[in-house]
Amino acid sequence: MNRETLLTLNGEGQHVDQPTLFDVERWLYREARQLNNEQLREWYDNLSEDIAYWAPIRENRFRRNTKKTPEITLDRCALFDETKETIDIRLGRIESGMCWTEDPPIRQVYAITNVEAFHTEKDDELEVHSIFTLYRSRFERDDSTLMGRRKDILRKVDGKFQLAGRMILLQQSTLLAKNLSSFF
Repeated sequence: MNRETLLTLNGEGQHVDQPTLFDVERWLYREARQLNNEQLREWYDNLSEDIAYWAPIRENRFRRNTKKTPEITLDRCALFDETKETIDIRLGRIESGMCWTEDPPIRQVYAITNVEAFHTEKDDELEVHSIFTLYRSRFERDDSTLMGRRKDILRKVDGKFQLAGRMILLQQSTLLAKNLSSFF
């Protein structure tokens, strides 16, 4: 999977049927529960080997300028631009006990809504759009709420979904949280 593919996800394919949408929603809710409960290795096991996990920085643009320069481009810095290997390194850092942003751990809760799933040109892949809210708290006065949209590619492998690509679009153009060690 690559970032270029993630940029093209616009929900233009045919909607999936109701049973497939239910399976997609159930997968997303289980993923949220795994992240909420810090079952990060279980979450990691649901990632494809070629995953593109990308949170581009969005540039604020006046409407009259968006045709000249889009708010998201491949050549700008990103909050996350990860592969399965770099996600594994991040998990190792968290598991080491030496990650100050996770000791004491952040308490977090995800809410996933507005799930839509579409067929793609590949029979084993679906394009999935959703909205998330992530509330995080740590210590007595350290909390933040992050909201955004996700554009995913879910791939069916041996009868189970794997996350093959995710573009995370935070609504904030300037991140006010003290750190961003969470997965989305």
